[in-house]
Order: sequence, then structure tokens, then C-alpha cells
Amino acid sequence: MGILQRYVCGEVFRAFALALLTMTIIFVLFMVAAEALRSRMLAPMDVLNLIPYVIPSTLPYTMPVSLLFAVTVVYGRIAGDNEIIAVKSAGVSVMAVIWPTIFLGAAVSGFLWQTSRTWIPQSAHQAKLVLFKDLEDLIYKYLKRDKEFSAPGMPVFIKVHDVEGRLLIKPTFKKKTKNADNTDSYSETIQADRARLQFDLDNKLVVVHLEGAEVQNHEGDFDVTLLPNQTFEFPLPSNNNAFALKSIQEHTNRELDAELVIAKERLANDRKRQAIGAGFLFASGRFNRVDGVNGVNWGVAGVNWADVGQAANQNSYWRKRCNEFETEKQLRSSMAFGSLLFVILGAPIGIRFAKRDFLSAFMTCFLPIIGLYYPLMLFGINMGKEGTMEPYKALWISNLVLAVLAGWVYPRIIKY
Repeated sequence: MGILQRYVCGEVFRAFALALLTMTIIFVLFMVAAEALRSRMLAPMDVLNLIPYVIPSTLPYTMPVSLLFAVTVVYGRIAGDNEIIAVKSAGVSVMAVIWPTIFLGAAVSGFLWQTSRTWIPQSAHQAKLVLFKDLEDLIYKYLKRDKEFSAPGMPVFIKVHDVEGRLLIKPTFKKKTKNADNTDSYSETIQADRARLQFDLDNKLVVVHLEGAEVQNHEGDFDVTLLPNQTFEFPLPSNNNAFALKSIQEHTNRELDAELVIAKERLANDRKRQAIGAGFLFASGRFNRVDGVNGVNWGVAGVNWADVGQAANQNSYWRKRCNEFETEKQLRSSMAFGSLLFVILGAPIGIRFAKRDFLSAFMTCFLPIIGLYYPLMLFGINMGKEGTMEPYKALWISNLVLAVLAGWVYPRIIKY
């Protein structure tokens, strides 16, 4: 790499680093503030613990935009200072000034492509787990924010008037029970003036210490009685992170592939399996299942119409899941490759407009490209998730448009 290439690459890299630092700080502050306002559960230490995991999630947005900004500003300035004309007057092609930055764009794209498959989704999930690392603290946070708490697999619904530290004010505990149709109902309600929760993690139990408690049984005569020993206990959910399940964006590519295999298998076979089974039973005259009458169990198999209907309904669900998984995979690759295309298009556009000052380069080069690329990206995401277009086509529309524009502008810049 010659002196000219090192000079241009150094200018672009300095502008890129400064823009990336600035945009990352803004994005992190915005995302942490948004999460704090949304959840209302973040203590100051939670915010500090959250920041290292939020930063990777911003990189697919901040790195390409920072690189485009650096390229348009630097190439606009050197063109405005007639340095490009000086290069061409010396018999050197303008591509000698551009190709070092293209390599930088390729390096950024490669970095984003690899990290968006593993590190970034893992960090996004770890950011969520900052709120879920301590089950006891989490339950108190939910009670303080929502005044109620119920988790999957938890046999008690808790509602409070207020929370003061670790003290529940005017709590209500409703014990759940399973009905024959697998729905939940409440078998008992306990009300108290105050309560404290004691977590026995070794035995996976929560012991509730009550003050001024009374209990009402919903299965008998509904009489209200005083709770004799002012304590009761209930088991913790078997999966403490049932409320911290991964979203699609938090899956690594390997996990997305595994989920995609399951979704495609269910999509291909569930409905077909139920239809074939129902067809055989229907053909043999067993239209409905007969369990027996008057206590006699005949056990005659028949068409389970509920399962047939559920399989038909689930078909659209699994199709949607396939589209969402495939869209997420294509989105990661498309956004990573966008960094390279930002450089390929941004450099000649910056040279063509030759704006020396920052504001002019920002308005004439940076904003039009951003205003074209990201709306097309959002359009592709919606089409991919809805199944209107195959995700591998929909998510690359924006990159294809930038590539076409670059192919149109380069001959004019080379002749410039």
C-alpha cells in the first residue's frame, strides 16, 4: 500500500472510529433508557451491568452507518480540495484512491457477518438475563412494577397493594389448580396485611410469612377463616427462566437452523399425519371415538376431530415460524454485506458531489443513501415474515438497489 492509499485509508478510519464511538454512545443511551422506561425494573447497577451486553446489539446498525458517513465526508472533502484532480493529473486512476476503503468495508462486513451469527445474539440474550439473574429479586421487581406476578409453572398468583423493600403490603395469594380440561382455576385465596417471601432454593420452595392473614377456600363452603400458623409454602417453577425464553433475534444461526428443521418437519408432517389417520378411521366407519356407557369402557377408537382441527390451525403457525426464522437469517447476512455496498456506493457519490464541508456532505450524500436503503430493508423484512416473497429474495432488495446504483455511477466517476 502506497503513501496515497495509506493517507486515504487513515482519514477514513479516523472518521469511521469517531463516528462509530459517537453513534454507539447515542444508541446505547437510547436503548438503555428505552428499556428502563419499558420495564421500570432497572436499578443503577442493572444499567451498568446491561451496557456491555447492549453494545454488540447496536453494531449491525452503527458500524455500516458510521462507515458510510466517514466515506462520504472524507471523499467529499478530498474531491472538494481538488486532490482527486491532482491524482488523475499524475496519471493515477481514481480507483487507486477508492480500493483501500473497499477493503476496509469488506473487513467490516466480514466482522459483522461472523458476529451476527454468534456473539451478537448471545449478547442480546445475556442483556435480557441481567433482569432474570436473581429469581428472588426478579419477583420483587415484578411485584413493585406490576403489583402482581404469575410465572409459567408457578402454582400461585400474587397480587399486592404495594412493596416496601422486601415487605409486601396487603398481599393476596391465589392458589391455582388444574381442571379436567387443562385450564386453571383458583382453589384458595389468602389475604394478609403484610407478607415476606423466603426463598429456599435448595428445596425449590418459597415460604410465605404472613401477618394478619385469612384464607377462603373456593372448593367447599367458601367460609373465611384465619390462617393458623401464619405461613404457607409453594414450589418454585421447575424452569426458573421460563419467563426469559429466547426471542428469534437472540438465537444464534446454529440454533435458528435447528429450530427451522423442527418447524419444517412439523409443517410437512403434522397435518398430513392427522389427515391420513382420520382417513383410515373414517373409511372404516369409526367417525367418532366411543369410550363407553354406564361405566363400561369399550375403548373404540375414532376420529379425534379436535386434533385434526388443531393440526390444520397449527399449519399456518408453523409456516409463519419458518418465514420468521429464514427472514432473521437472511437479515443478518444482508445487513452485514450492506457495509461493503455503503463503501462501494458512498465513495464515488462523495467524489461526484465534492462537498468539502461536513453538513453539505451529510445532506447530499449520506441522507439520500440511508433514506433509500433502510426503508427497502424494512419492506423486505415485512414481505419475508408475511411470506409474500421468499426471504432470500426480499431481504436482498436493498443491497441489489445499491449495487445497481454503484454500477451506474462508477463509469462516470472513472471518467471524471
